[in-house]
Amino acid sequence: MTRLLVALSFLLLTGCQNTDVRYKVLIGATMVAENGARPIVDSVIVIAGKKIRSVGERKDVPIPQNSDRTDLAGRWIVPAPGNRIDVDNEADLLILDHAPAGAVPANPADIGARIILGEWQAGK
Repeated sequence: MTRLLVALSFLLLTGCQNTDVRYKVLIGATMVAENGARPIVDSVIVIAGKKIRSVGERKDVPIPQNSDRTDLAGRWIVPAPGNRIDVDNEADLLILDHAPAGAVPANPADIGARIILGEWQAGK
């Protein structure tokens, strides 16, 4: 009986896994989560759908196997105005070519790209 329960539990758990999820992973940028926050060098941001699933230093954040990875070394990531980069927040991010002044770009021309609700958009 115990073996049957273990087998059924295993089948239920494996059936609940969503292998169709495709993650966007931003790797290597210096990230500022919010105005006044300490920059995180060599960051990783994992996005699933419209939301941030994990964020932090590369050494602390596992990168999902089924992911589209973008190397942003040498670039900066800040939240779009009025947002914050944190788990379960919407993925509204600005990718900058230069260091920001706080959590906003010093010059709008520094915006190389945007992610709005988890989708890449052209910058500028």
